[in-house]
Amino acid sequence: MAQRAKTVAVALLLALSAVVAAGPLAPAARAQPLAGAAQSEFTNRLPPQHFNATLVAVSSLSIVGYATRSNASIYTAFMDQQQLDEFARLGDVTDSIFYQSGTESYDALLEGPGTYYLVEFADSGAANVSALFTVNPDVDLRNSTTSVGDLVAIQPGETFALPLHVETLGSTSTVDIIGASTRVVQYALLDNTTGGLVYESPYVTFTNFTVFPATSVGYNFTLPPGQYVVGITDESPDPASVYFSYTIVPAYANPYLFATGGPSPTGVAAYGIYNRSGTIVPYEVETPSVVGYVEASALKAVDDQTGGHDCSIQENVVLRINDSDGATRTYWPQNVLSFDTGASTVTYRDNVLNITGDGAQLDNRTIEGTGTTLVDNGSGTPETYYGNYYSGYTYAYRLPQTWVLYTNETVEPGVGVLVSMGVRAPDGPDPGSVTWYDAITIVDPAASAAAFVVDGRSYTPAGAASANGMFYDAELVFGGGAGGQAATYDLDARLALFYLDQTLRPFPSLYTFGDDTAEAADNIAVSPGDGAAVARSGVPYYGILTNDFNSSLAALLAGPRSSSPPYLEYLAVGAAAAAIVAAAAVVLPISIRKKAPVGDVGGTAIPPVAFCGDCGAPVETDALFCPACGATQRPGPVGPTAAHGEGRP
Repeated sequence: MAQRAKTVAVALLLALSAVVAAGPLAPAARAQPLAGAAQSEFTNRLPPQHFNATLVAVSSLSIVGYATRSNASIYTAFMDQQQLDEFARLGDVTDSIFYQSGTESYDALLEGPGTYYLVEFADSGAANVSALFTVNPDVDLRNSTTSVGDLVAIQPGETFALPLHVETLGSTSTVDIIGASTRVVQYALLDNTTGGLVYESPYVTFTNFTVFPATSVGYNFTLPPGQYVVGITDESPDPASVYFSYTIVPAYANPYLFATGGPSPTGVAAYGIYNRSGTIVPYEVETPSVVGYVEASALKAVDDQTGGHDCSIQENVVLRINDSDGATRTYWPQNVLSFDTGASTVTYRDNVLNITGDGAQLDNRTIEGTGTTLVDNGSGTPETYYGNYYSGYTYAYRLPQTWVLYTNETVEPGVGVLVSMGVRAPDGPDPGSVTWYDAITIVDPAASAAAFVVDGRSYTPAGAASANGMFYDAELVFGGGAGGQAATYDLDARLALFYLDQTLRPFPSLYTFGDDTAEAADNIAVSPGDGAAVARSGVPYYGILTNDFNSSLAALLAGPRSSSPPYLEYLAVGAAAAAIVAAAAVVLPISIRKKAPVGDVGGTAIPPVAFCGDCGAPVETDALFCPACGATQRPGPVGPTAAHGEGRP
């Protein structure tokens, strides 16, 4: 589902308010209609006890805005055909969809296809009247990063109730509510935590559309942490259709909002916040590359449910794509090391989920790679996920062992966004190369910019059918093998997490737990170390690790390497071995934490550009040195070799 920063309905009303505020509706004050909107302006002189009815034709669901100005007080009313006929016969202006009195009147309504009338009635004396109306059919209040939009039908006297996203529990929040309806309704905001009433509106067809002393659209609140519910009651004798949206802007994204203790995905995670003795300071990082470092000298795991020896190390990120038309799309890519610690084998896998909002999906036309999409109905709602379920990258290893995970993105104009998944094994047979095992194209010809985002000031999109979004975070965490499984570890490892900003930089603040994935660990204690986080078997601490993470990937890779035989062989060679890996991948999906299971994947791919083997930064294919970290680049082809699919940077 695409997103917009501002709804067209609000833009229309702001344009209308500019006309109202400008004074008499003279040509100099005329509003410029928005694209796709119809607009009409007129003047007339009304004798006493006379009225004028101007036809307003609506061909599809539209926001209708109007304004009148006169030299004497008049009634301004909006009526359907039946109400106009009754008014002409009985003279009762109150039998209207909405009516006002005074020398200046303006309002907006939501109306479906039909014939309506803007009526001015000089009830007490002659009046010179200037008026205008606008009809805009583009009223799609689309979900955005922090907004929810929905169209609901409410019967007379009934109340529609919708809980706000539970993100309001995490911190103080500002909340804006905007709505337009076909009949008069009343809005209320209830604090479900205390049972108290925060606000109750008058009867309206549009939420708080005011011009004087300043233009204001909607109801605006600053709310303490709590759980809130919006109620909308139809106060008319007819069924009402209501198009409404709400926007939440938290003071900060709270990593503990969904934390439930162990087991949890455990390692290092950047949430975009500093926590200085309880004082939260958010920050934001946008980057084309996230790099994770894992060094393991002990790695054994037992699955809590099956008793098997599967576990995973996951680099989880959030990709935000901005389109040239103002739309924004959000995705969740994973770069996964999937282990069978009983057999000492590791498989490179990845997956991508569309998290733009309710109903956001993927199919084989909107995402392309060596994998495919899978429909999952585990949550009761069909969802699709990208995955390569036939990973050809399974290796045997011996400890100690080091892995560096690279997740890169590149905008391809007119095509979409390329997500390149890579793993480097510095202790392997080709220590200087990165195995680029999947090149995933998110098809979006309108894509104009993209980045992996860590943002402590917001959550990812969630529509009206979801209780919450996810975090804009980056994680490098240990978990179970797949399918939301948890594992108990015998572990001694070091972790570090970096992002590219001209050069490779460590994320400045880290927590010891992740949230976005469902796979978890029972017994890993993470503590600060010298240039890396230390993860060992022990009693977990789920909290802030450091506000000043200081690390260098080059320094970590320059440390002593093991002389023992590392990657003994490349296992997934031949049809039989590939079939075994494929079957395991289907049985053991990687899962997103608050969603249905996601398939774990992998595959062979050739990125269109070269990447530095030290820091993962993009480099020219014939460059001698990396422009980001200065490392010497080895000559050779970009892409998989015939034997092992290992790309040379």
